[in-house]
Amino acid sequence: MTREAEPAADHTNPMEEHWVALAAQGNEDAFASLVRAHQDRLYRVALRLVGHPADAQEAVQESLLQAWQHLDGFRGDAKFSTWVTRILINRCHNVLRARKLTVPLPDDPGSDRGLPQAPATEDLAVRAQRRDAVRAAVLSLPFDQRAPLVLTVFGGYTHAETGRILGISETAAKVRAHRGRKTLLSRLQEWR
Repeated sequence: MTREAEPAADHTNPMEEHWVALAAQGNEDAFASLVRAHQDRLYRVALRLVGHPADAQEAVQESLLQAWQHLDGFRGDAKFSTWVTRILINRCHNVLRARKLTVPLPDDPGSDRGLPQAPATEDLAVRAQRRDAVRAAVLSLPFDQRAPLVLTVFGGYTHAETGRILGISETAAKVRAHRGRKTLLSRLQEWR
């Protein structure tokens, strides 16, 4: 079974190619193997893109369902992970476009009734605020910066893979991820 007419694919896992071939023929167990191999990474990417666990889980499920339904359209000129991540990116983008922007109400400053907090509690609160600030800063990035940054930093993709997933050049992926980092540093200056 040679693929001389097709461009060389960047496949690193022959077993995955086997699963894709079987799944394309309707083998649900093979597709379940693909899901198990990629669902955690897809969830991490989705969570960083949409910011809410339920939305991220739904985006992953819908992306995997779409991949299953359109597996016959997978040409194999990229890794399966690249193809399914591109589906996920599109799904996350749709979630963000549909979502109304909301700003959480600040906590009631008088709710502690003037009781002093223990130092350990203050430390935990500062760490939680820092984490929330980073999460909010990532979510505030324009999508064209957020997606490459999330894919490279949290998804573990190379700039070349990120470019393929997003349909841009490797250089554009590097530039956009770099701009995202610079914007994050600027927005998180008070936490440095």
